[in-house]
This record gives sequence, structure tokens and C-alpha cells, in this order.
Amino acid sequence: MTDTQKAGPHHETGPHKNADSDSHSTPPAHRSQITDQLDRFNSAWVAQGHPPIGYRTDAGAGQLLPVGPPPDSCRLLLSGALWASQKAVKNAATLVHPEDLDEPHRTIWAAICALAARGITGAQAVMDEIVRTGDASQSVRDELTQATTAGGVPEAIPYYCAQILAGHFRRAVESHGTGLVGWCATAGEDELWEHIITGGTRLRGLHDRLTAARKGAGDAHE
Repeated sequence: MTDTQKAGPHHETGPHKNADSDSHSTPPAHRSQITDQLDRFNSAWVAQGHPPIGYRTDAGAGQLLPVGPPPDSCRLLLSGALWASQKAVKNAATLVHPEDLDEPHRTIWAAICALAARGITGAQAVMDEIVRTGDASQSVRDELTQATTAGGVPEAIPYYCAQILAGHFRRAVESHGTGLVGWCATAGEDELWEHIITGGTRLRGLHDRLTAARKGAGDAHE
């Protein structure tokens, strides 16, 4: 009996090509229509001088990476709150105030908090609210669309709040300190002291909210 016969029909000896080694070896007729569309788009994309999109794996078409930069904490907060319970949103509203955020996040967060106070949550309800109040600019609409699918997790809302407030606190400290440096050369003593008290009170309130957010996120030391 030869070595080939000993190996059997499913154990051929010698080198052979792995059919899965070439990610483009699948005949076009056997590919899904989605993969064919991706192939055509990729070809046109490369023809324009861009690098090819790495959507293929050894098993065929894989998952495409999201377009654009990763979402920041503000967008993740909006995203998580859109799918969170009324209680979770109300708790977050005591930590992050609309004025802590820049536009368009500020308008959306204000609408989310206002609706939660009335017992309402959800992306469509938020869109209806910003349209009703006349705040539905294109940038707000676009941000709400992005936030709806950004992948924010309701259970992580305290973490998002803490991250937002931490950045806001440091910027506020820097701004207050810079202002004091400018005022100390020209302001009167009473006026300068008033600036210190007013700014310090604001910073203390911001730090208290940051501490509460850290505790909710499990980051605070007992």
C-alpha cells in the first residue's frame, strides 16, 4: 500500500493551497451583494488616491469600522441618556448642567433633562422637543443623530459625567487663575477679594458635583 493510500482520501500528503488563504479567491458569483457593493466602492475609493478599506478578513467580508473619530464623553453622555431610565437621567442632571457643555451638546442635554423631569425619555421625544422649542438647528439635528447610535451605555452615565466635569473643573481653575493674575495689578482690594470669593464659590460647587460623580462612578475613596 502506498503512502497516499495509507493517508486516506481526506489526508492527502504533500503541500496544497489553502482555499481560505486568499481573501479574494471567492468567485464573484458566490459573493453576497453587499460584498460586491463594497468591492466596487473600494475600487473607486482607491482610484481617487485613498488607501484601501480593510473590510475583508480570511473568512470574507468583515465588520467595517465606524467612520470618523471615536465619540467623546459629551456625546456618550447624550447617547446613554437617550436609552436610560428617567431616574438615571434625573440623577445625571444634578451633576452635569447644560451650561457645563458646549453647543450642540448643551441644547440636546437641556432637552433630555427637561423631558426626564416630565417622565419622558427617548431619541424621538428629544427631537420633538428641540423642534418644539425652536432649537433644531442643523448642527443640533446632526449631533442628535450621531448620539443616537454612538453606543453610550446607560450604566456608564456616572463615568461620562465624571469625565466631563473633570475637564470642566480644570479649565475653570485655569480661567479663574488667569483672571486673577490680570486683576491683581489693577483691581482694588475689595474688588479683587470679591473676584476671589465669587470664583472660588463657583469652583467649589463644580468640585462638589465632580466628587458626587466620582462616587457614583465608584472612583471616590471612602
